[in-house]
Amino acid sequence: MTIVTQLSLLCLIHLFNYIQFTKEDQSLSQITQSGWEFLPFDNSIPPLLTTTTTTAQLIYCSSLCNQRSDCRTYDFDHNTTRCRLWDADTTTGSILISSRSQSVVGSIRFFSNIYRNIYNQSCDKCIQSRYSICDQITNTCQCPLKTYWNGSICTAQLFQNQTCSTANACRTDLNLTCEPQCDRTFRCSSISPISVGQTIVGSCNGTIGIGSTDLQGPWGIYISPIDGILYVADCDGQTFNSYSPFSHTGRIVLSNGLIQPLDVFVDRTNTLYMVDGSVNQGTVFIQRPGTINSSIPAIGLSTSSCLANELYAAYGVAVDQYGNIYVSLFLCYTVVKWIPGAQNGTVVAGQRLSPGSSSTKLKYVKFIHVNDDQNAVYVSDYQNNRIQKFIIGGNRTGITVAGGAGSGTGFNQLNSPAGICVTRDGQTLYVADYNNNRIMKWNIGDTQGSLVAGSATGISGETAQLLNGPADLALDPTETYLYVSDYNNRRIQRFRLR
Repeated sequence: MTIVTQLSLLCLIHLFNYIQFTKEDQSLSQITQSGWEFLPFDNSIPPLLTTTTTTAQLIYCSSLCNQRSDCRTYDFDHNTTRCRLWDADTTTGSILISSRSQSVVGSIRFFSNIYRNIYNQSCDKCIQSRYSICDQITNTCQCPLKTYWNGSICTAQLFQNQTCSTANACRTDLNLTCEPQCDRTFRCSSISPISVGQTIVGSCNGTIGIGSTDLQGPWGIYISPIDGILYVADCDGQTFNSYSPFSHTGRIVLSNGLIQPLDVFVDRTNTLYMVDGSVNQGTVFIQRPGTINSSIPAIGLSTSSCLANELYAAYGVAVDQYGNIYVSLFLCYTVVKWIPGAQNGTVVAGQRLSPGSSSTKLKYVKFIHVNDDQNAVYVSDYQNNRIQKFIIGGNRTGITVAGGAGSGTGFNQLNSPAGICVTRDGQTLYVADYNNNRIMKWNIGDTQGSLVAGSATGISGETAQLLNGPADLALDPTETYLYVSDYNNRRIQRFRLR
């Protein structure tokens, strides 16, 4: 196919006879030679308009397209004077050989300089513009319907099975969203049902592999509140990895000399806190943007005795809004708080070297979660099969918010809980019920939970509906999706919550 040229100056002059323009209204087209027509990739989508022109002129068809902000392509048959307008373009459709020998296709030209002074600006910048519309909520110029911002221009949203790289790239009016696929791409697909997992990293069928798209044994996970990057502690692979949104390919963040990567946390300054734990020692590595890495305690301090200046058998990590670092110590039965610059940690939950099942004691502590608004730390009390909530700075008396009814598969029970996370409003808790191969949801104050993912009866599996040893979980910044490290399946699964 040969693209001939832009509309000639004469055509533009004729076009002005049909409609009065402001500067923002004007558009340019590229016109094909005769013998071509346009068809969207989804051929069930009808044209915006099909009409027969009274003037039998291409310029009239072009002007009809120009008057509509949702028109991006048009075709015109000189013999029948048929004019069709489309909201698709050459990224979402094809220019094909036509049985109509005098049919031509016109494509609206879009340039980044058009948007430079209007996109995301106040609405007075896009009055009567075909390139943006005024968002009444934000009072800013945004992309028209059925288009999305690709970082340079507003381009047409994509159809079913097209490759995508942003959340809003797909036709929302067709109920499409950018979904991960088992071929390790992201494509526009119908929104997955709740409780059906999507593989974000690793293999859909749980097979092991070695490479930037595979995991050996994912344990702790976290999602950055700043840019949505997924961080994974690959325990068996002895690395900490990161994965950008809409990418299956990972980048190693830390690897040298690690023994047992267990957990990772990211604060609002994009500082990483990574726990390398083992029976004999424990370290939290701190990686701040643009600075030299540090750690607590200083390397070499651990003496395997639960002293205040060490992290013996460190496991989970969380950081509050003031930069205080909280670490769970699995074999010390405590959660400790390290104030920035401190040489010693302070116990905020449990009793050092004193396991138990009372409200003031813990028995083998795994993951933790800090809620700033409630000034509370939630603790996965592994062997007591419960989740405890402690007020930071209180009398270190815990309240059971999930489980606590012994080990079992009942919805009021847990079986060796691991990862936990709490919604921002502090009203809902999610638990990785490790030995039950399921994810449970508990509304704070309820006496039993409900099933989010996996088997209600504890059955393990590798299908999209099942899990095998869920270790940790994390909410995305919008709290629309729950991410799960499916340890024995060597993958990260994502489940839609709403």
